[in-house]
Amino acid sequence: MFDGPEREVYVRVAGHAGNIYIDLANKDWQVVEITPAGWRVLSGEDAPIRFRRPRGMLALPTPLPAGDSNDGCEGLLGRFVNVSEEDDLRLIIAWLVAALRPTGPYPVLLFQGEQGSAKSTAERLVRALVDPSAAPLRTVPRSEHDLYIAADNAHVIALDNISTLPPWLSDALCRLSTGGGFSTRTLYENREEELFDGMKPVILNGITVVATRPELLDRALVVSLPPIPEAELWREFEQARPALLASLLDAASGALRSVEDVQLEGMPRMADFAVWATAAEESLGWDRGTFMAAYTGNRQEA
Repeated sequence: MFDGPEREVYVRVAGHAGNIYIDLANKDWQVVEITPAGWRVLSGEDAPIRFRRPRGMLALPTPLPAGDSNDGCEGLLGRFVNVSEEDDLRLIIAWLVAALRPTGPYPVLLFQGEQGSAKSTAERLVRALVDPSAAPLRTVPRSEHDLYIAADNAHVIALDNISTLPPWLSDALCRLSTGGGFSTRTLYENREEELFDGMKPVILNGITVVATRPELLDRALVVSLPPIPEAELWREFEQARPALLASLLDAASGALRSVEDVQLEGMPRMADFAVWATAAEESLGWDRGTFMAAYTGNRQEA
């Protein structure tokens, strides 16, 4: 109790010695190790790091490459996420690959569209690929304190059906995206402070224009969804999820392999994210410059 070794513990995603580790959160405590050379599934005992599992965390499927018949991450995900522009789908994939990083900054993924455009469904699908939860979508938190407690107990924060973002929440989401802290008085103490600090991937959705403040728009990927009927979507998605996860792991491994060689002309606001997504282009089967073309257009439109 008093003399044992101390180890830092993580929620879902961790980094160690230049590699990435993903907790599959299954009963065998298996972990995915991502290196520049590829990825593999390890037993919990063989992983060099340890994870904790907050209440509500669900298991990721065992990743399963789909073989030569696989039409790639873009083709697989395009069957389930309703977008009208190819660039929007690529931005979602870039967000997913960034969410597998152990450190940010992470862009805020924002789904917008009229009623019947399956915004909440798209949000659930995207979260299920990197950080599934028994309660995948949350209402708007009542305070910054509640937001940071949620961020301390999940890798991805997904807020549903937002009509307006109050200024304090918009600012808090900016800090959560690029890094920042929050302090509050420790319960039942007069002088002690409880400190929260971190960066986490965030997803939002709303019918109206949710993000209006420039600081949040500068950190956001805004994706518009057209109306679509839902039928048999989840059954097919569960069948494809192992292959989708495997393709994202391939992309993360490729990003690790190439990130040091990426040089961008005119670094954007979320420079680390842009470099990481660009480094994953080859593994995703994209031409050089594909991501930056989509990202620049999205930021200009926002």
